[in-house]
Amino acid sequence: MTGGDVVRRVRPPAWAGVVVPPANPTVEPELARLVDGALTLYAARFPVMPQTTLEERNRRYLDHYRDALRAFGNLTLRALVMALTGPSYRLLPEGDRALGRELGAQAGIPVATASTAIADALVAVGARRLCLLSPYPAWLTAEAAAYWRAAGHDVVQVVSISETFRAYELSADEVSTALRAVDTRAVDAVVMSGTGMLTLPSIVAARATLHLPLLSSNLCCAWWLLAQCGEPAGSALFAQAAPELAARLGRVPAA
Repeated sequence: MTGGDVVRRVRPPAWAGVVVPPANPTVEPELARLVDGALTLYAARFPVMPQTTLEERNRRYLDHYRDALRAFGNLTLRALVMALTGPSYRLLPEGDRALGRELGAQAGIPVATASTAIADALVAVGARRLCLLSPYPAWLTAEAAAYWRAAGHDVVQVVSISETFRAYELSADEVSTALRAVDTRAVDAVVMSGTGMLTLPSIVAARATLHLPLLSSNLCCAWWLLAQCGEPAGSALFAQAAPELAARLGRVPAA
């Protein structure tokens, strides 16, 4: 039994919430592996929106954020993330932060979107020059790049994986191939946007040769939840994939 196991037996894990798009297959498995019992995760899903485009869904999801908070009833959550990035990008950072504050006031706990969790992680690791690794179509990749520039970062490289939205079905090999295109001499960090994209196998494999933060949406969401809940560590996998964030888990991100 490790010291961490003893602490967790004395102090039960904090409860944290996550809201997920209905067909997203990746958020809960990756977050569970990253927090590894340090938190107890509870998930709610947005409603299915048949016969809509990705752009239409991104706009309409925003109308469901407040109802999604109510889906947890009286669960005593310590923090919650909206585990999607697409709807946030057209809000730009100021609007995204304002939305998080509004949702937090409604829920009575810290609430962040995945994009603000990434933004906090970028500040924590001191990254300014970014490579944006995108599984999005061109119009959404452009919105993402505009968001990060408005947040004060230089988007010096964009690596596009697909011209259509295939985030939920991308293989680890495809993500690894995209990571090999990163110009490590030009950037401080890689932002791997999209909570539906499977990232952990590719990140762990790439860390042997890419010695800079590889910040996927799910990694940043896990880090943000752990920090908000006052947990000093996630899993060994978390420390392997994101040692820069693991070293900062004692520091709660600014609201």
